[in-house]
Amino acid sequence: MKKYTWRTHKIVKETEDTVTIYFDATAQKMTYLPGQYLNIRLNINGELLIRSYSLSSIPSDSYPAITVKRVGGGKMSSYIVDYAANIETWDITGPFGNFILDQKIADQQQVVLLAGGSGISPLFSMLKSIDSTKYTPLLIYSSKSPEETIFGNLLTSLEAERTLDICYSFTAPEFVSTKMNHIPGRFSLLVLRSVIKRLVAAINDTHYYICGPVALMDLYRDALIGLKIPEENIHMEYFNATSADLANFETDGNTNEVIVTHYEDSYVDDEIQTFECTSLIEVKPRQPLLEAMKTHGINVASSCNNGTCGTCWAVKTTGTIHMPRHDALPPQDIAAGIVLLCQSYPLTGDVCVTLQ
Repeated sequence: MKKYTWRTHKIVKETEDTVTIYFDATAQKMTYLPGQYLNIRLNINGELLIRSYSLSSIPSDSYPAITVKRVGGGKMSSYIVDYAANIETWDITGPFGNFILDQKIADQQQVVLLAGGSGISPLFSMLKSIDSTKYTPLLIYSSKSPEETIFGNLLTSLEAERTLDICYSFTAPEFVSTKMNHIPGRFSLLVLRSVIKRLVAAINDTHYYICGPVALMDLYRDALIGLKIPEENIHMEYFNATSADLANFETDGNTNEVIVTHYEDSYVDDEIQTFECTSLIEVKPRQPLLEAMKTHGINVASSCNNGTCGTCWAVKTTGTIHMPRHDALPPQDIAAGIVLLCQSYPLTGDVCVTLQ
C-alpha cells in the first residue's frame, strides 16, 4: 500500500444523501483492481478520522472515484456529503481488500451481483469492468426507492442496452410499481431464490458477489446456500466484521518482546523533523500488537480494530505471528510480509515490525 495526496476533480450528486468524488490523481496514480477500497484521512473539527470507501471507478477510468452515502451518526460520511466541494486535497492510503472480481470467471460465465444501499459501489466497479458479451451480468439490488438508488440512471441505461439484467427491491412503504423487475418491500428467501432460478442459467457454476448492510448480506447468503450454491462461489465484502475468535490458536502463555521500527516527529529549531526510532516492547499473551504499541506510547494510525479497514498495516520482517482476520489484505501483500497490527499476535520472541 502507498500514501497519496489527490486533488478534487469534480463532485457528482448521486442522490439526496450520496455523492461521488472524482479525484485528480495525475501526479500520483494508484494501481488497483475492481472491488478494492481505499482509506481517507480527514481532520474534522480538530479530530483526525480515518474511514474506508470502495472505489466505484475502474482502473482504466481517467479519474479514480469513490461514492459516499450519508450514514446515521457517521461523522465523516456526513461531512463529505455536505462539504466535499470545499475539500481541495485528500489524504489517501491504499488500495486494500481481496473482494475482487475474477476476470477469468467473468469472461467465461455469468456473474451475479447482490447489493444493498451504498454496497453497490464496489459491485458497480466490477460491473463496469466486465467485457464479456456472451453472458449478461445480473444485479439484484435493494434500495429504499428509485430516487434513492445510487447510479440509478446509469443502471437504467445499461439495462436498456441489454448489457445488464436487474431485479430491484424497493423498501419504501409508499412504493408502487407494475414493472416485472420491481419488487415492493424487502426481499425474502423465497423471492430471491425464485429470481435467481429464473434469471441465472447455470446456478451452480455462477459466482456471486455480495456487498451491503450485514443483515441483507446474510439474507443473500442464506438464499444462495438454500440453492446449494458452492461456498467457494460466494464472495462477500464485510466492512463491519464481528470480532475474531481468538480461542483457536495456541500460546505458551509467555510475554514476547517485539522490536518496532517507527517514525516520530519532533521540533528542531521551530521546524518539524522526522526521526527513525527503534523500540523494544513487551507484548502480553493474546495481546494484539496494536494495543501493545499504544501502551508503549508508539503512535499508530488505526480505525476499525477488526481487520477490515487496513489502516494499521505494517511490515513484519522476522518472527511468527497469528493473524485471525486479514480481510483488507490481498494475497500478494500477505506474501510480502504486510500485517494488520490490530490482528497480529506474536507467537515467537523474534518478531520485528516496521511502521510505514
